[in-house]
Amino acid sequence: MRMVTEPLSLDARGEVAPDRTGRQVQQRARLMISRAVLTVLLVTTPVAGALVAVAYAPPARVEIAGQDISVKPVLGQNTTRLVDGALVRPEHAHVDVVDMDIGVDISTNWNNLLPSDKQTRRYLTALWEDPTPQIDRLRDAARKHVQLWSLIGSLTAFLTVGLVWAGLEIRRRRIRSYDPALAAIVSAHNRRLRIGLATLGLGLVVALDTLAVHIYRNVDQHTVTGSSLFVGTSLEGTEANGLVAEVLPFLSILQPRTTFYDDVSDNLESALAARPELVRTDEEVVFVLAEDFEDVNGMARQVGNAARLVDATFIALSGDLTFAGRPIETYIIDTVDYYAENRPVHLAPGLHDPPAVITAAVARDWQLPDGTTQDVDGLRLLSFADPRVSTVGTFGTDDLLRDPEVSVAAFVDQAIEQTCEEQPDFVLLHDHRLGRQIAASGCVEHAVLDGRSYTFLGPQQVPTTTGGSATELTSGSAGGHRDTRPDPGAIKNSATFTILTFDPATGSTTYALITVDPDGSVLVAPELMLPSPVTR
Repeated sequence: MRMVTEPLSLDARGEVAPDRTGRQVQQRARLMISRAVLTVLLVTTPVAGALVAVAYAPPARVEIAGQDISVKPVLGQNTTRLVDGALVRPEHAHVDVVDMDIGVDISTNWNNLLPSDKQTRRYLTALWEDPTPQIDRLRDAARKHVQLWSLIGSLTAFLTVGLVWAGLEIRRRRIRSYDPALAAIVSAHNRRLRIGLATLGLGLVVALDTLAVHIYRNVDQHTVTGSSLFVGTSLEGTEANGLVAEVLPFLSILQPRTTFYDDVSDNLESALAARPELVRTDEEVVFVLAEDFEDVNGMARQVGNAARLVDATFIALSGDLTFAGRPIETYIIDTVDYYAENRPVHLAPGLHDPPAVITAAVARDWQLPDGTTQDVDGLRLLSFADPRVSTVGTFGTDDLLRDPEVSVAAFVDQAIEQTCEEQPDFVLLHDHRLGRQIAASGCVEHAVLDGRSYTFLGPQQVPTTTGGSATELTSGSAGGHRDTRPDPGAIKNSATFTILTFDPATGSTTYALITVDPDGSVLVAPELMLPSPVTR
C-alpha cells in the first residue's frame, strides 16, 4: 500500500519546523470573536447612553398655579404618581420601538396640594374641574425631558466612541509611518499603557451596557384601584394612598364634577358654525376681545375655544385675569393658551393683575405693554397697563399705584401723548373711564378697546377735543360678574366677549358679540360695523 503524506516544513537549517497552523487559527478566531463582541458593545453604547441619561437625569420643572412641580419620567413604570404615590393615575406612555412603558413621578408641596384656607381651595376647585391644560403641560414636559436626555445620552456615548476610534486610527497611522524597528520599540514601550487603557475603556462600556440592561429590564407594573371617594369627581379613577386618603375627603375639591362648561363648549361650537363669516380669511385680522375673567377658568376656556374655532390671529385681553392676583390663580393663563392652541395673546393688565400675574404671563410668552405699538399682520395695537393695582388679594381697602412715581392723571397724559405720536389702529387698556379720555384725543385711528364694566357697553362715539368723534368699545365681564367678588364656578350671570375682524387694506372693522348665559346657551350676534350700536 502506498501512503501519501504532507511534505514536512523545514527551517533555515534544514530541520523540521514546528507546525503553527493550528495556533494561528485559534488566535485568529479569538481575535475575530473579541472584535465582534467589542463591536456589539460599542454599537449598543449610544442606546445604553440614552437609557442611562433618561433614568438618572434631574427632573424637569413646571410651574403650575404658582407651584414648582418636578416631573420625572420613569422607565418601565405604567402609572403617573403624585407625591411619592399619594395619588396614582393609570396614564403613561408606551414606546413601541423599545417596547417600554414610561410613567411619570410628580412631586410638589403638600401644603399647596392640600391647602387649609377655604379661598385657596375654591381656586383649586376650578383647576380640578378642568385639569386638561395642566395635564398637557406635564405630559409635554415629560415628553421633552425624555427626548432631550435620550438625545444627550446617545450623542455623548456616540461621540465618545467616535473620538476613541479616531484616536486609535491616528495612532495606527503614526506607527505605520515609523521605521519598522522604531515602530516595534514604540509599541513594546506602550504595551502596558495600551492594555490598561483598553481594559478601563472596555470595563466602562460593559458597565454602561450592564446598567442600561438593568434599567431596561426594570418593570414597575401597577394596577390602579380607583378610590370610591372620587367617584363622580374630577379625580375619578385615582388611587389614594397614605395620609392623602384620609385628608382629601374633607376638601372642597371633591365636589361632583360639573359638565356645565363642557356643554357651553359644545353650544359655542354650534353657534360659531352657524356664523362662517367670522372665520378668518387671508386678507383679514381676526381677534377675540375679552376681559374680567377673575378666576372663572371655564370662561377662559370658551375665549380660547372661540379663538381656535374662528382661526383668530390673536387674543386681546383688557385685564383682570384673576381676583386676588396670587400665583396660585395663574393657571388661567394656561387654560387660555391650551384651548386657543397657543395663539398670541396681548394682555393689558388691569387692577387685579399685579406683578405675580404679569410674571406668569411673560413666562408664557404673552405680549405685555412695553411702550411700543405692536404690528400684528398689519393691525397696529398699542397697549397700556392700568396705573393702579388692587389690594383686594391682601385684604387691603384701597388701590395702589403700579408705579409710585406715576399718578393716574400723569398716566393719562403720557398715554395720550404716546397715542398721538404713534396714532395706532387700536388702543387696549382696562378702565373705560381712562380709555374715554384717550379716545377724546382723537389720535386713535379706529377704536379704544377697554373694559371694567360688568355689562357690555358696546361701541360709543366719544366727542374729541378737535370737534370730531372717536370710537370706544367697552367690553363686559367675560366671567359673568356683576360685582368684585370671586366666583370661579359656573357663571351666575350672562358672560360676554367679542370677535373683531379688521381689514388692513380698507381699515373697516366689524364686531360680533358672544353671550354665554347661566343656562349654558350661547348666542353669537350678527356682525356689525364697529361704530354701530349692539342689538340683542
